[in-house]
Amino acid sequence: MKRATSALAATIVAALTLTISAANAKIYSFAYDSFGGLLQASGQFDVNASGEVTQISGAVTGLVNDTIVGMVPNPSFSGAAYSPDGSFIYDNAFFSAPQSLNVDGLLFTTASGGGYWNLWGNSPTSYSLWESVGSYNYPVETSGTFSVAAAPEASTWLLMMVGFAALFAVSTPRPQKPISALAD
Repeated sequence: MKRATSALAATIVAALTLTISAANAKIYSFAYDSFGGLLQASGQFDVNASGEVTQISGAVTGLVNDTIVGMVPNPSFSGAAYSPDGSFIYDNAFFSAPQSLNVDGLLFTTASGGGYWNLWGNSPTSYSLWESVGSYNYPVETSGTFSVAAAPEASTWLLMMVGFAALFAVSTPRPQKPISALAD
């Protein structure tokens, strides 16, 4: 009976760990796919407690093949700001639902240093990703879909591993003492 109670407790701890990890996530995986599949962007971004995206990494592929290297900081978060070349208005704000990015969106750069990229939401099912290379010069203008999923942090993975180790420990059969040893 004690073994069953311990196994149940370990299972509950493991289940709570899995449930809590998505709710407290500050790191998100993202994927953008243009309608027609001409341009994709994917990677991860970090969101602080205020809802501001502070870090981004990943790749843009298809029409352009480049590595995403960083966010352009918003000096007036939570308000909007202009991109350094004046081509975009952005706020770097993230919302959990129903539309992850608003009409101002995220502003980031790529390794080629060609310009700025703005990813923003038009509606919960339509997003845009444009590149600027100089003031109001947009060589890439696409619309498509955007998906986001919470990525558990390292501490969450550690807590999950401890929970599963505890579950394994209580469920592993222990060697039984011989009956003669019990008589003593």
